[in-house]
Amino acid sequence: MQKYARRTAARERLTAARHQLMMTQAVLTLHRRAAARRQQLIDRTDGRLAQWRSEQRLLPGDFSSEWIEATDEQRILRERSLREAAALTAAYEVVAAAHRLALGAAHREVHPVPEQGTVIAPANPVAHAVNYTAAYASSHDGDEVDHPASLSADRVEFILGQWQKVPYARILLDASCTYTVALPGSYIELRPVDEPAPTEGDVLHAALGAYGVPSYPMWECGITYRVIPLDIAATGEDVHTGPRLFVKSDESADRPIAAHDEPWTITLHDADGDLIDTLYSGSHGPGGIAEESADCAKFAASWIRDNADAHLSGF
Repeated sequence: MQKYARRTAARERLTAARHQLMMTQAVLTLHRRAAARRQQLIDRTDGRLAQWRSEQRLLPGDFSSEWIEATDEQRILRERSLREAAALTAAYEVVAAAHRLALGAAHREVHPVPEQGTVIAPANPVAHAVNYTAAYASSHDGDEVDHPASLSADRVEFILGQWQKVPYARILLDASCTYTVALPGSYIELRPVDEPAPTEGDVLHAALGAYGVPSYPMWECGITYRVIPLDIAATGEDVHTGPRLFVKSDESADRPIAAHDEPWTITLHDADGDLIDTLYSGSHGPGGIAEESADCAKFAASWIRDNADAHLSGF
């Protein structure tokens, strides 16, 4: 009875993990499309600017100058909108990667991988990693040949799904979660890339990256932060010797994404690391950590753009 209950619970976790990944991927697709549309608008604006500037001598000065100024302002607004969409996209990509790994773990509860050797893969094989490498070998070609590019989890599942339709192909799974498509006289190996599960700080870091703002992990007295130097060009020790922002959720910035239970806060610190002010206190939203991180990144980028010079002057 207990064994049946455990199996039922494991299947429910698998179903929930699959649903969560599908929902995240759907939202991610929407944000990717939104970012692409914004980029198209910027490209059109650039085309109009180029046209106005090329025709500037053919039109009355006031007329052409006003149009160029208005179009320039429009481009600035659209660039900001693109950065916001890109930050959301980047944050959701990290969350989707975490959900992909969670699905793989849930799948292994229901369909355990062997401790050694190989087994026939279950129907509808699931990718157990975010990225894979691939290799192909044939008795006709001799040596194993590596595929030149990594493969996404979605692409691996597509490849395996196509081979499942081929009667003479056998799909095997081993302890490392490597899939092998065994064929007469040849085989294909799809090997998972061993990558750590993303953390809450990775989501924030990705969103900040869309604005060109770096962040670095920091540990101090059991508390973890993401550190943002006000001089965003700083590297190495300079990151920790100038005015900077600390970003954390409660007292952490490195927990698993699922454990992110407090909104982000941003505090301003001087060159000695002493607290000057709390600049930002986020809030939970319906989009979870991805939306929270994108909002936090937007604030940080805007604040640095408007205030960094004043704090860096004389430093």
